[in-house]
Amino acid sequence: MPKKYRNNRGFTFIELLVVATIIIILSAIGVVSFTEAGKNARDGKRKADMETVRQALVLYRSDNGEYPKTPNYNVITNALTSGGYLSPPAPSDPKASHTLYSYSVDSNGTTFCLCADMENDARSGNSSGGSNGICTFVSGENLYCVQSP
Repeated sequence: MPKKYRNNRGFTFIELLVVATIIIILSAIGVVSFTEAGKNARDGKRKADMETVRQALVLYRSDNGEYPKTPNYNVITNALTSGGYLSPPAPSDPKASHTLYSYSVDSNGTTFCLCADMENDARSGNSSGGSNGICTFVSGENLYCVQSP
């Protein structure tokens, strides 16, 4: 006797392709979201680092009458750490291959500017350049800068 129906077990090729496509699309969305979350977290740390060093510089000035005049971020953070204004280790960029932080001070030691190059758009925060003109030493669109109060 001929069989009137086939015993269908399993999935068709089209069904497997549809499921695989959906999984690939969801995975791609997850990877993009994860990458953006990492960038936002690193940018958040950069902003926090700028504020931490700014506060340490203000304390330094209240004790010494002026800001450190060496226009080098690593030198001033080492001085602030050894002076007890910052806890070790000194704040550094969370991404080793990324650019370092920047520091500038006027010749009188009365105004300073700290900048960090962000991975995402930093225009929502402070921008480079200010009324005192100290932040003009750096260029870039994604800078987050803090200045002396």
